[in-house]
Amino acid sequence: MPTSSTLKHPYYIISPRYVRTSGGVRALFRLADLINKAGGSAFVYLRPCFNPDLASSPMDVAPFLNQRIVDYHFQNGLTPIVVYPETVRVSKFSPPVRVRYLLNYNELLFRNDPLEADDYLLSFSRAIADQIQVDKPRQILFLPVSDPFFFCPPQAPVRRSGGVYYAGKFKYHFGGQTFPITEGMTEITRDRPDSQTPEQIRALFQRSEFFYSYEDSALALEAILCGCPTVFLPNAHFQIPLGAKELKGLGFAWGDSPDQLRHAKETVVAARAEHLRRLDEIQDQVRAFMVDTQAIAANRPYEMPFAGGVFKSPGFLRRLLDVGPFLRDVIEDRGWAGTLKTVAKRVAARRFNV
Repeated sequence: MPTSSTLKHPYYIISPRYVRTSGGVRALFRLADLINKAGGSAFVYLRPCFNPDLASSPMDVAPFLNQRIVDYHFQNGLTPIVVYPETVRVSKFSPPVRVRYLLNYNELLFRNDPLEADDYLLSFSRAIADQIQVDKPRQILFLPVSDPFFFCPPQAPVRRSGGVYYAGKFKYHFGGQTFPITEGMTEITRDRPDSQTPEQIRALFQRSEFFYSYEDSALALEAILCGCPTVFLPNAHFQIPLGAKELKGLGFAWGDSPDQLRHAKETVVAARAEHLRRLDEIQDQVRAFMVDTQAIAANRPYEMPFAGGVFKSPGFLRRLLDVGPFLRDVIEDRGWAGTLKTVAKRVAARRFNV
């Protein structure tokens, strides 16, 4: 098991803001969380830039990267290990250690820079790894983010009926037309004013006979965890489930043939048990990834600070706006008299920074 002395090099994980409905983003924040809880030091670098107050994950230990942290690591020769998802253009930065974490099929949704010989290739699943034509990813890190304690079967037995479906990218990115089999069913949507809450989605999964999905989505596993078999509907943009080998084919059907539907129903309970068993393996996989990348970073000099010139210091207006909340807290803690004394001492010492 790695120790603190062998985990000195930090991880910078490039990710958009946390969005509950994005399985990929949730996986990136989860990776930061697992690294930090394993004794490492991981930070999320928000890209595109976003207000950190509105971008954090409520469930993960995933602090945001800033200029002070970058400067500290550079000044102390701590080579960062930078993790890129497949939707971030890597030519923007030139870190000494670059990890390409392929969370989906390479270039399916985003045309990125070519994979390079010195990339450390990390793949979300064996299916993604098999799609890469260059050197195979050095490690597979299947990192499902669905909470099996929230998404769970109903407490009392229910008579399941009907179905629900999801076709997010299939409909709204690729412009596909849904199939007759899902006509009249409730559609699960995301990022719309009338989209279902997690509680509503769980309730749908706990009473539905099948969940139909036109693409890979974290919803597929969440349905299975609720005891609702998933039916993947193959189409021009969806040829194989990402985690088929990791899930051992349990709890889902590939297409809606009677044999596949029967298989999904008969194995959905075993699928939940398999997922719970794999949670410990995920911890071991993260530790193995850390051992590999720490060894690489130990032999790579850190010559140029990461993201030089990208981070911006708060301007005068932002600092001025911060004075109000700062004074409010000081007054609550010290009272008016104590606050006036503090202000007087700062003025006398010419200390005006908040």
